[in-house]
Formats: sequence, structure tokens, C-alpha cells
Amino acid sequence: INFVIIALFIFPFIALIHESGHAFFVKLFGGEISEFAIGNGEVLWKKKLFIIKKAYFVGGRVVAKNMEEFSKTQKALIFLGGVIFNFLSAFVLDLFMGYEFGVFRNYLDSFIFVSYFNVVINLVPLTTIIGTSDGKKLVDLYKTK
Repeated sequence: INFVIIALFIFPFIALIHESGHAFFVKLFGGEISEFAIGNGEVLWKKKLFIIKKAYFVGGRVVAKNMEEFSKTQKALIFLGGVIFNFLSAFVLDLFMGYEFGVFRNYLDSFIFVSYFNVVINLVPLTTIIGTSDGKKLVDLYKTK
């Protein structure tokens, strides 16, 4: 039952925080967002730019209208925005909760652990069936001239 609760509630919340990080940096650099989605697959619910997809517990994405207008540094910060927000949310909660790695006393501990795990996984440069990691986007960004 714990895994179901984590998958159906904590994963989407972590994805929301992650995608908010990307969106924050897009807006900070004067960009426009054309899509802010949680999950993958077909659209389950939509309100303006915010979309929840049927597999809402698996990832998400933010699409910037004018990504080509940003400098490499700005693009790098946009790609790292999700990781930065995940890390900060976990770190702040970690400070207040006294989280012990691998010890799950409650769902907040699970949120902290999965957030840290999400940071590491998103920095690994790889492409999966659900998309390209932020780490892979960074590697690709600096491979091009």
C-alpha cells in the first residue's frame, strides 16, 4: 500500500516541483511557456497551459516557446532548474525533519528520499522511453557549438 501511495501521490508532486524549476528559469530569463505537463501519455485534464496526462505519476515536461533565443548558460540553468528545485525542497525538509538515509518513518521521509533520488537520476545523461534526462540535455548542449 505504501508503494501505491508513493506512486500515485508523491511521484506526481515531485514531478510538479521539478517542472516548476524548469518553468521558473524560463520565466526568469523572459521566456514564454507553451506547455507545463505532469505525466506522460494522453491528456487526462487540461487548464490553459497546465496539463495532467494519464500516466500522471511518470515524469512531466515544460516546453518553452523561445528556447533558441537563450544563451548556453541560460539553457543550462533551465535544464538544471528541475534538479535544483527537487534538491532544495528535499534539503529544506531534510533540515526540519532530520531525515536519516534509508529510514522511512512517514511519507515525508519517502518524499525526501525520492526527491534526492530524482536529482541523481535526472543528472545521469540518458534517454529512456519517457524522454531525455536533464543530464543528457546538458551534455548535448555542450557538445554543439
